[in-house]
Amino acid sequence: PISIFKKLELLSVPKKEIIRTVHSSSTTNTLPSVINLDSVTVKRQIIALNSIIKNYFGNDKQSFLIIDQDTVIQTNNLELSSRGSAIRGMLGFSKDFHFLLNEKLVIDRNKIIEALTKIDKKKTCVFGFTWLIYRSMKDNKDIKKLFNSLENPYILHIGGWKKLSDVSIDKNDYNKMVSEFFNTKPENVIDFYGMTEQLGIVYPDCSAGYKHIPIFAEILIRDIHEQKCLTAKKTGFIQILSPIPNSYPGISILTDDIGEIIGEDDCPCGRKGKYFRFTKRSEMADAKGCGDTLAI
Repeated sequence: PISIFKKLELLSVPKKEIIRTVHSSSTTNTLPSVINLDSVTVKRQIIALNSIIKNYFGNDKQSFLIIDQDTVIQTNNLELSSRGSAIRGMLGFSKDFHFLLNEKLVIDRNKIIEALTKIDKKKTCVFGFTWLIYRSMKDNKDIKKLFNSLENPYILHIGGWKKLSDVSIDKNDYNKMVSEFFNTKPENVIDFYGMTEQLGIVYPDCSAGYKHIPIFAEILIRDIHEQKCLTAKKTGFIQILSPIPNSYPGISILTDDIGEIIGEDDCPCGRKGKYFRFTKRSEMADAKGCGDTLAI
């Protein structure tokens, strides 16, 4: 169960082999997950992430506009937050990157103006946590005009869907708002499903709006009451299996997320293999961290 990483510090190798510790964000009432990484796990994560991202976006590097503050990627005694880890993981696909929020996590007009003078406006990617992007768009119509010079940028976002459901914004509403704000097509707004407990594996939306299972992972759907495996088109808990973790027991994780397998080898986007839909967080689950911890 994914909650065990909030209660125990679990290791599969000697402590001396750990080179990085990642903490998930936590709310006031919950503890963060603690994930210890050795060099073997980190190398595997990089290989997997590179393969997945290039499959969706090709080999060309983009100019990254990051909806966060620059201090989030700084490490302290080899420890890193999940937000910082996610951002650092994406920087390998950038030819240049620029943070657009100040120390109070508020979008900074001057930072945007400066970044727009340096980036490749034809190959731009905006990256951030779902909730941070939403909060940055809110009541910032004057800033919206600054992004008119971008030419159909990709908007990649991860985490924070529970907070958006609390303010009655679904995925279609969010995609429309974001595409209008950043001057791009709705299909260029891509949600990443992933988690601190299994870094390196991400599930971006395909052009048909589904999430595909990469060669590095497998997904099962389990009944929320009996935990038996379910067939396609039935919703239940998402269980993720991957051989990537070497330094901690993360090879098979039963999440508290709800989803369903949609099909196999017949996705309209053309990709083969299983594809699925993430539906929501379980009503029984504690509020998760990342973007969920930020208030309106």
